[in-house]
Amino acid sequence: MEIRKKKTISIYRLFLEHLIGLSIATIVFILALIVIISVSFQSGFILPANYTDIKINQLEETFVESFDKSALPPYCSYVVINVNGDVSESNMTERELKKTKSYLLSGNKSYYDFYKEISQYNGNIIIIKYDILAHFRNPLLHKMIPYPELLMLFFLLVCIILFAVIAAAKFSKRLKQNLNSIIIATEKIGNQDLDFDIIPTQILEFNTVLNTIEDLKVALAASLKEQWDKEQQKKSQLSALAHDIKTPLTVIKGNAELLAESDSSKEDKEMISFIQSSSDTIEKYLELLMNVVNNRSIHIDKNIISLTDFLHDVSTESVALCKTKRLAFMLNNTVKCDTIYADGALLKRAIINIIDNAVRYSQTNSEIDLTVSENGAYIMFYIADKGRGFSEESLKRATQEFFTEDTSRTNQHYGLGLSFAKAVAEIHQGTLELKNHIDTEGATVGIKISKVHF
Repeated sequence: MEIRKKKTISIYRLFLEHLIGLSIATIVFILALIVIISVSFQSGFILPANYTDIKINQLEETFVESFDKSALPPYCSYVVINVNGDVSESNMTERELKKTKSYLLSGNKSYYDFYKEISQYNGNIIIIKYDILAHFRNPLLHKMIPYPELLMLFFLLVCIILFAVIAAAKFSKRLKQNLNSIIIATEKIGNQDLDFDIIPTQILEFNTVLNTIEDLKVALAASLKEQWDKEQQKKSQLSALAHDIKTPLTVIKGNAELLAESDSSKEDKEMISFIQSSSDTIEKYLELLMNVVNNRSIHIDKNIISLTDFLHDVSTESVALCKTKRLAFMLNNTVKCDTIYADGALLKRAIINIIDNAVRYSQTNSEIDLTVSENGAYIMFYIADKGRGFSEESLKRATQEFFTEDTSRTNQHYGLGLSFAKAVAEIHQGTLELKNHIDTEGATVGIKISKVHF
């Protein structure tokens, strides 16, 4: 589904619209400022920069005959020098007098200072100092703000910056409003909620992203459906496996009971007893399989158990498994503590499953070793065989449910042993390790469990 429901514009056009708006606002403000300045000049509220110069030129002829200081325009100063070169009258400060003297002697003056010399008929010289700058006519305003031009320039700069900030804020708000659709879509996909409609935006580039998200949503929905179908397939396989095991198990248990009631030798009775105990173990495996089929979690019952007794039970069953292929079973326990905190039944199933795999792939008359060691907060159970080892694919996928390199069902192997062992290791806050021997044939599978009580 393509997102084309709303009229869209590009980010470039959106930015251009706000930039044009900023430019128009700035131009309007400048025009308004020009009008205000013009009205201020015309009304006399602000004296123009050349006001003093024009006024003094108009008064020059009058001052030649008689100097009237009250007629001087505002914000200028004067000094009257008599025929003897002395100052007869002045309203200049000492600093201004020094600057005026420097101007008379060498012609030096600052950039803003201007001087007007008027020679009177009586021989006196009038020097008027002024500047070519605009001033407020009101003395109080002039004292507070001597240079209106700088104030207007500063005000213009502040307003332009303010307009730019407002334009940027509006542009950002518009982007955030349109980004909301992308944020909502990504959050829903992150929460695995795929039952939603994507809301189109007014931004062309954002809709392109939303189209991609829509494709991702569809692909993810298809992937989840495929995963669900695989889960259903697994359940079907588990149901078939449980059914396949149940029938021969009933036959085995029935015949074992008949044999147990018959007159048999002591050695035969031991074998019959082992058959009966193994049948009970298979029933427990069937219960585990049905829990998986019905999505029930594995029952966990952790307790402090004797490591010696636990290893004795594992060894007894392992020896019986190894006899089927005339294999030697060796136990090496280097753990100093005699108790562990674990679910003994689950841990035993996991180890026996691994040993059963080792027996299946070992060469006749070879050896299987169970090494128990400890490392810090962990206890490790390593099962090593002299078989063909793991293939590259098996090292990557062996712990997946139903993975087996032999896809035929006649080999009696359904790919659940290592998957179950991994789950048991994780239940005990540990890991399952698979590796091949480097110098010799065979492989090692290790179950690492935590010694810490959780």
